[in-house]
Formats: sequence, C-alpha cells, structure tokens
Amino acid sequence: MNNPQEFPLYNKPIPKIYVEEGLNLLYFSDEKPGSFFLHSHDFIEVMFVLEGKISISAEGARYPVDKGSIVIVPKGLLHCTIVEEQSLKYERFVLHIDPKYIESIIGNYKIESNRFDFLNEPCVRECSQESRWRLRGLLDRIFYAGERKEEVGRALLQCHTMELMITFLDIMNRDKRSRIAMKNPEVGQIIEYINKNFTDPALDMSIITSQVYLSPGYIARLFKEYTGTTIYNFLMQKRLDHAKELIKEGWMVTHACMECGFTDYTSFLKAFKKAYRITPKEYQKKHRPQNATEH
Repeated sequence: MNNPQEFPLYNKPIPKIYVEEGLNLLYFSDEKPGSFFLHSHDFIEVMFVLEGKISISAEGARYPVDKGSIVIVPKGLLHCTIVEEQSLKYERFVLHIDPKYIESIIGNYKIESNRFDFLNEPCVRECSQESRWRLRGLLDRIFYAGERKEEVGRALLQCHTMELMITFLDIMNRDKRSRIAMKNPEVGQIIEYINKNFTDPALDMSIITSQVYLSPGYIARLFKEYTGTTIYNFLMQKRLDHAKELIKEGWMVTHACMECGFTDYTSFLKAFKKAYRITPKEYQKKHRPQNATEH
C-alpha cells in the first residue's frame, strides 16, 4: 500500500486507501516539515488538518490554516503549502476526488448539484469541535475498513466514505467560519498578466515585473511571500501544466511544447520530467485518449 512513486511531491512512503474509482484517501505526517512545491492536480483535493500551522497559497491569495480546518483545492488550481516556522509537525488526512465521483453521488442520492459548488473554489473552513470529532471518527473507521481484505471490509469502506462526503457537505453548509485570504494587488496583477500571456515565448522576467510600478527586487520578494514560489517558477509551472493538458488531449509532444511558450524541446523535457517524474512521451502513452487525433 505504501508506494512513494505514486505521489512524488512528498518523497516518502504514503499510506493510501483506494476507496473506489475516482476517490482516494491518504494520510500524511511530517516532522519538522518544510514548504511544498507549487503544483496542481487532475482532481479535487480536500484536506483535514490534524496538527500544524500552515498557509495555502493559491493563485496569489494566501490562506492561513490552523489545525481542525478543512481546505478545499479545486482541480487544476496552482497552489502550494507553506509551513509556518513554529510548526514542528504537519499532520493531515487528504481526499483526492475526481469530479465524476461527485456527479455519481449527485445522481445516486438525488442531491442538488449546487450543494457541492464549494468544491469549485479554494476555501479554508474552520470546523467546530463537534465537526472535528465527527470527521476524525469517520476517517479512522475508513482506514480500519481499508485494511480489511474481505468483501465486508470493502462494503464498510464505501459506506463510511459516502457518510464522510455527506458529512463534509453538512459541515461546509453549517460551519460558516471561512478564513479570509490575504491578497496583494500588485501580486494579483502579476499573476493575471502571466495567466493571459504565459504561452508567449518572448515573455520574461523584465516584461513581467514592468507591469507594476515597483522595483523588480521588491516585487520578487512580495511575490514569494504571497505565493510561496518565485515569479519564474510560477511561469514555468503554468506552461508545464498547460502542456500536460494538451498532451492529454492528444497533441504531439513537440507541438504542445511550442504551444506553451517553450523555445526548445530539451529545456521542456528537462523541466517536465523534474516537475512530474515522468517524461512527456511516457505521460502521453499513459494518458492519451483512445482514437485521439494528433494536433
């Protein structure tokens, strides 16, 4: 069950429970943790923080997170976790949810689709003490059921997980104490400009920093404070994530490379492999849709 290659961002074995198609539950515990790399997911990420004081940076907004909070990160959103210096331990449960799984819940249980709209925006929700106990008990039962190999264990796992999803829905509608994101207008302006122009191969740091009336050094420090990464890394990750989506849609790797603002394939190959621990060709082979037409 422990396979460090499945989630390489953390570089350590990760206990993982496969619940059913489109839903995985994981547990992480890091002693003396550092901050994590900027990244995005092909799924919705829901995190329940058991221990630690962190911030979640998402597209230039920084959300403070205390233990006992729920964090929602939508599919495809660039984000990173910033662990505060005083935090000696960072412990959390994480759900990875395919949007199609949410659709199946809506269809099978006749729940109004807009009740799950909270999964489409980044959010940090402080839980009441009662909600914390409910969640912790359910998560413990899910992990216990996941260790059982017989059919009863599988049935319990699916029942408890369904209860967990409904509990999340209940908590998000009842516990209204959302953390307010810290934002900076200049950082927001830089991110908006990158989002609109990252496919331009001529885009560089001088062009980006010239969009605001601040010194390049100051805006670089400000950007790092609010996003947890550098302007250059943010630009590169936007390009890589877009290339990954194009490859998944059936684009030729070389065409995706050029479409996303890279000027040479060697640099693209090196950056892609560093970010995803897989080459673009390997990713294409793994994710290319059937009967895809190359662009």
